Amino acid sequence: MMNRTLAPETSTITHIDFQSPEIDTLANKVNVYSMRETTDETVRIDFVFDAGSLKTSKVIAQLTGDLLFSGSADKSSDEIEEAIDRLGGFTGVEISTERATVSAIGLREHIVTIAKTVIDAMINVNFNTKEINQLLQSKKKKMAISLEKVSTQARRAFLSDLFSNSPYGDLTQLEDYDQIEQGDLIEFHEHKYLSGLQYISIVGALNDEDLNAIKELGNQFSKNEVTAIEYDYSYTPNTIHVEKEQALQTAIRVGRVLFNKQHTDFIKFSVVNTILGGYFGSRLMTSIREDKGYTYGIGSGVAQLLETGYFFISTEVGKEFKDLTLEAIKEEITLLQTDEVSETELSLVKNYIIGQILEQSDGAQAMMDRFISVETYGLDFSYYDKFIKEVNEITPKEVKELANLYLNWEDFTVVSAG
Repeated sequence: MMNRTLAPETSTITHIDFQSPEIDTLANKVNVYSMRETTDETVRIDFVFDAGSLKTSKVIAQLTGDLLFSGSADKSSDEIEEAIDRLGGFTGVEISTERATVSAIGLREHIVTIAKTVIDAMINVNFNTKEINQLLQSKKKKMAISLEKVSTQARRAFLSDLFSNSPYGDLTQLEDYDQIEQGDLIEFHEHKYLSGLQYISIVGALNDEDLNAIKELGNQFSKNEVTAIEYDYSYTPNTIHVEKEQALQTAIRVGRVLFNKQHTDFIKFSVVNTILGGYFGSRLMTSIREDKGYTYGIGSGVAQLLETGYFFISTEVGKEFKDLTLEAIKEEITLLQTDEVSETELSLVKNYIIGQILEQSDGAQAMMDRFISVETYGLDFSYYDKFIKEVNEITPKEVKELANLYLNWEDFTVVSAG
């Protein structure tokens, strides 16, 4: 019988036994990553293209993605949608700064037919002028509404200033929607979709025959070589206020250009970030939300880009609390730089971080996501063992040193809008 007066034994996690995907390379040099050891009847296929917004204007990249299933010479958008719906399938298109992901999801018995419909629609999309104009007007109206929000204004001013020397800082303007022509989308589609497939990821219990059928679909595209472009990521710290009359809230963004997971300090800085503002029990949440009541939420993070990354603190407060909030943020950072974190708090944060990794690694799809997350940066699953090891080993002294190295207020761009 279990003795409930005794606490269960605990152990330190040092390794996660990941399921590695099968890796095949097609004739067009496109890699296919597949995880087929699952009992789930649903299959997800992601076709990933070199069609992110860095490759053109953000408007062209987004519009091209949104119109991929808008119709071809043989099928209308309704016919394409009905053909996929009839088989219980779903599609999705996600455009990021560096890539575009087109997803096909469905039951194993129908997934090949769904994927064929998706690929046919993508390859033969006709970019109907009427559809383009309707979408342009719709997106322009939505952007106009979004630009009224202080959160949008602060985010745009922050990124524009931080990355003024690279395309990451290029922002869409309302007038950009008036300059798009059909030929712009056709050209981008040809160069970055038809000739821009980077890899295919498959999660689901496909048999060999169905896997081969998916590979053949991938061979209809070609792969361009994506070369890293060295931009100037240096920046000058700045203080910016975007005035918005009659706004009740002020949005705040504080941060600096930093690094991604390829940097030697990324893992241990992740611990510093979590202590400061990376989870609900963080110091920023405790001080500024719980103790002072200036906001409903505040957080910090490290956004990773393919070539670099940036640290940020984000919140919205009442206009009358803007200066008090900035001062409180500065105080919490100063505490990290002057007083060593207690072993109790550090242990709590370590357990939280490792627990998050475990939670985000549950199941075949999660493991594929973990794989892509490191493969993108030229790493492999051993990165996570290194991650766990460095998180477990970081000391209060190292937390203080990293805070002093990367969290100096004079290095930050500080933006407020309201």
